[in-house]
Amino acid sequence: MVMLDQTVVAIALAPLARSLGFTTFVMHAIVLVYSLALAAFTPVGAMVSRRFGLPATFRCGTVVFVVASVLCGLTPTGEAAEPYLLAARAVQGTGAALMLPVATTLIANVYGARERGRALAVYAGLAQLFFVAGPVLGAFLVQSLGWRSVFLANVPVGVVTLWAIGRARVTGDAGGGRLSAGRPVAVVLPLAVFVSGLYLSGVWGLADPRTLAALVGGGVALALAVRLLLRSPRPLVDLRLLRIRRYAVPVALTFLVHAAQLVLLVHGTLFLRQVLHLSLPATGVRLLPLVTGLAVGTFLSGFLLDRSRSVRVPAVGGLAAATLGAAAWTVALPAPDHPCLVPGMLLAGLGMGLPVPALSAEMMGAVPAASRTDASVLRQTFGQLGGAIGLASAGAVVLGVNDDAADLAGTVTAPAATAAFVIATCVLAAALLLAAALLPRRSPAQAPAGPA
Repeated sequence: MVMLDQTVVAIALAPLARSLGFTTFVMHAIVLVYSLALAAFTPVGAMVSRRFGLPATFRCGTVVFVVASVLCGLTPTGEAAEPYLLAARAVQGTGAALMLPVATTLIANVYGARERGRALAVYAGLAQLFFVAGPVLGAFLVQSLGWRSVFLANVPVGVVTLWAIGRARVTGDAGGGRLSAGRPVAVVLPLAVFVSGLYLSGVWGLADPRTLAALVGGGVALALAVRLLLRSPRPLVDLRLLRIRRYAVPVALTFLVHAAQLVLLVHGTLFLRQVLHLSLPATGVRLLPLVTGLAVGTFLSGFLLDRSRSVRVPAVGGLAAATLGAAAWTVALPAPDHPCLVPGMLLAGLGMGLPVPALSAEMMGAVPAASRTDASVLRQTFGQLGGAIGLASAGAVVLGVNDDAADLAGTVTAPAATAAFVIATCVLAAALLLAAALLPRRSPAQAPAGPA
């Protein structure tokens, strides 16, 4: 469900905005609110799992995600549509945040050492399969049943998930940890204010007092929250792990890759629909080079890491390919024929898929075994946060470049889409420079490269 949401909702954005009369600002916010909630509440999911156990947390997350999906599908028309859908998307992201931190741990706990690697490979393979199928499935659903179906389709999947985990009789001891509302609020609110200010700068202007108040106020409050976390004996998320350079550098690279990836996925989809005016089925099919490249790169990452014994090979090589592919895709955007876009899409997808699993293995090998759960949560938090900040930054630029008529109509013009692609390309280039400068040439013994 979580992997499908990234690609299926991107396909549904243009029909959804047209149906409900949403502006370009709201259309971006539909994706941004979900990503921000997922990033902000992932550490909360880990805290809840320590208190109530892994299976209970996973079931709760599934229920929240499914109920929020139903609410999204039942969005009313009229003036209430905008706040209603954005609130439902935030709840949906919260449900996903309760599932993601515990999913891999659940699988690892269920299977013995001999079966664990194969089980995790199946898990990663199914996730990538749904990610690749997302554009075509989303196009089919929207074309046949309307945009609401992309949310309501989560209901049968969620029911099957709850039935399966119940039938499997998965057990997990609750650790009895304490729940604290203060720490999540201290982190989530400043983060929401800062990211909202970043996005709203596209409407208000970067020098507007409201923008500066949101960015400065949110940034200062977030710094104070980080200081609180560092002093806490049992923090919501263990930021002290970032003092380990071999862990901190891959976290930063994961942040940057996710920032560029979400921008390219959302704006690549909107470009095909709103600039090239392709039909829904054609848009779904023509996104396949990007998502297939991502899937292939993800699977090749572990192989390259095992063969080379160096995280630099998949990370630096992948980021070089991603930067070149994104640049080629950007240059080809003005071309009227879609085939001109395919090489850049495929290379960008392949390049963005290669680094993340290898970086994940590098991170897990950099921290003590007792800290790996916290390290995984922190990695996922920064990855999702990268997507939110990347989309907020690109969205602000798009709103600034778009003309007023396009904003009101809920469309993205060719110059605005090109500006978003330039930002994504620059982010990938920055990640490439960082990886080339700071990643070790020879890594110590690696943990197996797990799912991204």
